[in-house]
Amino acid sequence: MIHGLETLVMLAVCFALCFLGKLAYGLFHPSTNVDRELTARDNFAFALQLGGYYLGILIAVGAPLIVLLNLASLIKRQLALRGIDLAREVVERGNVAAGIVLAGVHLANALLVLGALSGEGGVLPAAVFWLYAQALLAIALVGFMRLVRYDATAAILADNRAVALMMAGVLVAMANILRVAITGSFDGWMRGFVSATTYAIGGLVLLFASTWITDWLLLPGVTVHHEVVEQEIPNVGVGYIEGLFYVGVSLLVGWSL
Repeated sequence: MIHGLETLVMLAVCFALCFLGKLAYGLFHPSTNVDRELTARDNFAFALQLGGYYLGILIAVGAPLIVLLNLASLIKRQLALRGIDLAREVVERGNVAAGIVLAGVHLANALLVLGALSGEGGVLPAAVFWLYAQALLAIALVGFMRLVRYDATAAILADNRAVALMMAGVLVAMANILRVAITGSFDGWMRGFVSATTYAIGGLVLLFASTWITDWLLLPGVTVHHEVVEQEIPNVGVGYIEGLFYVGVSLLVGWSL
């Protein structure tokens, strides 16, 4: 009976946090009417990214974290694809690819918040290592964008959902590795930064190395690049599978390192 009551209380808290998250979203995006996008306009692209936002809130449960999620998203949605206002693409054009990438951004942010607050060290170390993980994620994302052999910006503008699914998967995978890198008790600044950096570099190198074996492992005889970029109609299924593959690799890295 006690456990049942605890479950009901937890569910009530989660619903309350989602409601607070909706209010916070409106404050950070004053020009966007959430209800209008979801109902009057039936904006599927907006629903995708908002679903990622709500899921992120539930992953990193806590009212103050809602502010962090929104702040980080405002920054990272510009870093994810420079030259594209992802939020505008979603609201004004109904760009589903942009919505998918934004959903990945929200989930990545939630994982970093979760990692920063998982240890025992106080607010200051949690905030510092959260910012450090944000910086590492931005650097890793730039590295990945240079690694791939296509213009991701043009692909998202063209509503290439296959590329968007790959990018969302990569964002979540990199954030999951960084989450583990910054998780743990605080044992001093030097030791903490060395440990987090070493783990992050090792994990991200393994993740990036997987890009060279993805084609051979998943689609022998063809290339993922051809399927998601070079075809007249991008292969959304291949983009989806590769995005999930990256997330799976990040889980294996977390278990093995």
